[in-house]
Amino acid sequence: MSFISRKILPLCALVALWVISSGFTGLNVEMAAGIESVMDDLTSEDFEEIQAQDEWSGKVLANVEDYVTVRSEPSQEAEAVGRMFKGNGGDIVEQTEGWTKVSSGNVEGYVSNEYLLFGEEAYNQAQEEAELVATSLTGGLRIREEANSEAKILKNVEEGAKLDVADENTVDSEWVQIEYAEDKTGFVSAEYVEVQYELGEAMTMEEIEKKEAEEKKEALKQQLETFKANGDEVTLLAALIQAEGGNQPYEGQVAIGAVVMNRVRSGRYGSTIADVIYAPGQFGVVSNGTILRYTSNPKASCVQAAQEAIGGYTNIGGFTHFKNSRSSVSSDHIVIGNHVFY
Repeated sequence: MSFISRKILPLCALVALWVISSGFTGLNVEMAAGIESVMDDLTSEDFEEIQAQDEWSGKVLANVEDYVTVRSEPSQEAEAVGRMFKGNGGDIVEQTEGWTKVSSGNVEGYVSNEYLLFGEEAYNQAQEEAELVATSLTGGLRIREEANSEAKILKNVEEGAKLDVADENTVDSEWVQIEYAEDKTGFVSAEYVEVQYELGEAMTMEEIEKKEAEEKKEALKQQLETFKANGDEVTLLAALIQAEGGNQPYEGQVAIGAVVMNRVRSGRYGSTIADVIYAPGQFGVVSNGTILRYTSNPKASCVQAAQEAIGGYTNIGGFTHFKNSRSSVSSDHIVIGNHVFY
């Protein structure tokens, strides 16, 4: 069916209803008969498509590979209030030259028309972009490692949380396989979720920051569990030493290792090297992921420094902190290389 016929058919249907309901005779009746002839040729699929087309008359779809920024005003220099990602849909609030004000999720703002699809194009693309989503119907929905109620709980999610369905073949089963983090899947009880195809919604900048923080936290948690399972704390400590002081003299590298071991002994930051290193907000190179560059193969001097520190050697006494030597420290301290230990 062509684009033109899709636009004409709804009009024909409306005209037919108007003519028939008006009770007019003569030419109007002849017109009605012609329209009824067209209507007779329509299938149920045609009517479904007409309805779908009509629904998209006031909607848009993001036409991007990644995302487009939603702005407070119709200008590229205006404040960013959110982002529409690939597959996100929205309602048209108003339109101006080259820009459309869109409402999607908790975001309302302007998007350049260059990055939007409208009408038939939006409708057609939406058929490909819609994703199968399981929406939690209860608070504390449990995501389990396997499809049974005795399996390990991987995570709890709140009511209304939306989870991508990882395997469509499980939709009609008692347990639905979902994706709860990037490349991480689990199972939820079908009894407590509603599964349907949905388009994504835009996210505010605050929502994006929160999501990124949660993803980073989850990634760090997985790293911690991996190192605990492997038990290779020398490599982990060496990686931290290299990330924090790989360009420092050897004594400075040993001192960084000693800080970690002093924290382990104090018990205030965790009972193991891994716990101390991955304690929230303690080491910037862990929070920003820099440590990952060195966890597979830290350099020899950092490995040796880690071994010495783990063996009990300390050249900084019981100090448990360090920072850039340009920073002022009012308490007792020792400066080694570019770091001050206190």
